[in-house]
Amino acid sequence: MERREFLKLASMAGLGVVAAGSLSRDAAAADPYTGPLWVHIHAGGGWDPTSLCDPKGASSPEEQETRDAMNRSYLAADIEAAGNLRYAPVGNNAAFFQKHYSKLLVINGIDTGTNSHDAGVRNTWSGTLREGKPGFAALVAGVHGGALPMGFISNGGYDTSANVVAVTRVPDTRLLQRLAYPNVIDLGAERQELYHTEATMTRILEARQARHAARLEQQRLPHVKQAMSTLFTSRVGQNELKQLIQYLPEDFEDASLRRQAQLALAAYRAGICVSANLSLGGFDTHGNHDNSHIPRLDQICDGVDFLLTAAEEQGIADRIVIVVGSDFGRTPGYNQGNGKDHWNISSMMLAGAGIPGNRVIGVTDERHNPIALDPATLEPREGGIRIKPGHIHRALRKLAGIAEDPLVQRFPLTEEEDLPLFG
Repeated sequence: MERREFLKLASMAGLGVVAAGSLSRDAAAADPYTGPLWVHIHAGGGWDPTSLCDPKGASSPEEQETRDAMNRSYLAADIEAAGNLRYAPVGNNAAFFQKHYSKLLVINGIDTGTNSHDAGVRNTWSGTLREGKPGFAALVAGVHGGALPMGFISNGGYDTSANVVAVTRVPDTRLLQRLAYPNVIDLGAERQELYHTEATMTRILEARQARHAARLEQQRLPHVKQAMSTLFTSRVGQNELKQLIQYLPEDFEDASLRRQAQLALAAYRAGICVSANLSLGGFDTHGNHDNSHIPRLDQICDGVDFLLTAAEEQGIADRIVIVVGSDFGRTPGYNQGNGKDHWNISSMMLAGAGIPGNRVIGVTDERHNPIALDPATLEPREGGIRIKPGHIHRALRKLAGIAEDPLVQRFPLTEEEDLPLFG
């Protein structure tokens, strides 16, 4: 493969082109990452928690027929529970919650402060409505994996990084193989031929390393040296990618979230990934809400189930943290097209290392309005606070042990106080 073609493929994969001064960590070398894998699952478009983890059924069959019904698909009397978690009796919710309730933390009544998609996604995943701020997934990867070739993987959702880490937007797996073995002429050939002998490839790498060291020595600006080191690492990262290929499954799942999860788990086991965005769209159901929305919620739950089950099978269940959320919620009632519109109150679900399971925080009334909470006990209290995404991100930063890191302190969350969300 020609150098130009390799760099083109690398840039397509998000592995090769890094703007000067973009990263805050010295990217000249990186040890395999062994900390937790942080997985964000984004339900794109604004999900309906009342059809999932904050159930609000119709009060009577008569109300089910009206546009003011909270949900037409079930009655309040039919709401079910698994442990301390209540869930809507629709779709595959029963199987999911009965299987995983002991691992799940549900946070209801989250006020996203907006009905705008862009602002809602930004607030949910960065903890602030202000533009240009990095999401938690980018921050934790910037602290622990700035030099890793796939430190932050994104399949969509909110992947603004504010230049604290390079974002790997996931390529086709065949492209990963091409990047991992640039010296092989045809990876599919029965007898693989090489462009250069292994001895020649070794000499080429040694020459490139010497040239990089010499040019690095000529630089005096730290941000330029960091950018040069990052670019060099991405160009010679074939060994790490070969390791990734070894962990990829022989066959990828058909379901989109499952495929995304398979790649994230493989990259993590290869020691080259800290965080990953998984994303599924189709939740902006302004029409035909029940028939369109509930199957998408089933796919989200299937993705979480797959991740938790696969992590258990691969022996890393104690090293994965899953956070599930969306732009915002959906209105308490239907529009003329049997759809639901934007509603600023939402929910999030979390599971994994350091997350207390079988627990629900936050309460909403019968019309899905948040009830104020005591900031110390998190119990309902008149004159208390509303939970906002910033509260959750403060807790996530503490859980990850990055709250005091200089990189993270460049992006303070000063609008909300600390809450004991994770105990």
